[in-house]
Amino acid sequence: MLAMSINENENGNKYILVYTESGKPTFKHIATSETLHGQVGPYEEAQSLYVEGSNILNKCGECVVYDVGMGCGAQLIAMFHAFFINRSLSKLTVVSFDLEKEGLVSLLKNKELFPYINKFSHLLPMCIEKDSIKYVLDDERIFEWIFIQGDFVKTISSHAKYPLADIICYDFFSPVSHSQLWTYNIFVHLKKYVKESSCFITYSSATCVRASLLAAGFYVGLGIASGKKANSTLASPTPHILNDLLPPQWKMRFKRSQAQFSLSETDVAKAIIEKNVSTHPQWLL
Repeated sequence: MLAMSINENENGNKYILVYTESGKPTFKHIATSETLHGQVGPYEEAQSLYVEGSNILNKCGECVVYDVGMGCGAQLIAMFHAFFINRSLSKLTVVSFDLEKEGLVSLLKNKELFPYINKFSHLLPMCIEKDSIKYVLDDERIFEWIFIQGDFVKTISSHAKYPLADIICYDFFSPVSHSQLWTYNIFVHLKKYVKESSCFITYSSATCVRASLLAAGFYVGLGIASGKKANSTLASPTPHILNDLLPPQWKMRFKRSQAQFSLSETDVAKAIIEKNVSTHPQWLL
């Protein structure tokens, strides 16, 4: 049974409650009909893909996570839980980017179906009400959350000041439905906000995504598979962060691909991507 009603004519992202093939509750985005974390469930995918993939449980000191495409909060809550467990982290800052907070509102309305929010339940209403919170745990470690509202294409190119990221969880809707969010220029701008030792993680295995990341100056490798999907994608400004770099043979796959570029790429960007992919220093490692 759906626990909420949605007015599709309102602006922004709107969601309805649905279930995965395995019976896990999740949400479907009305405008694109895309199901969030549609195979294994929201929290399960966030845990395996972003928590395990980022190695945050073994980090220490202060850590900044970009939650790019906050959606219904699975990455945000999974990172909070990781911080709660990993006492070697003194401070975790999560910067969430999205058009608005409708996903968090939907999650709160259906909270009884998502037990993973329990430890976060007192913070969720605060996140909906405010754009910035700072929460001190009993052991005096600090959790900070910052919400950046707006179109990410404009946001990331605005030269605003954000803390540099250690981990980037890139979880927007697919390159097919939202091609403008997976372009060379997006990743060029994003690279200005990441540390040299940062780890970029996304569920997408699309050739155009990996090519754009390479062209923007990232090293690119394979991440874990999630559900029935192909291997996810990892990227970093430095290659030693990645255990399974794309091999030189991948260049041939790129050249043969019928989907080399995001549908939103300009001709200028396409030429840059072709050149930068072919000459990337990754192939010399």
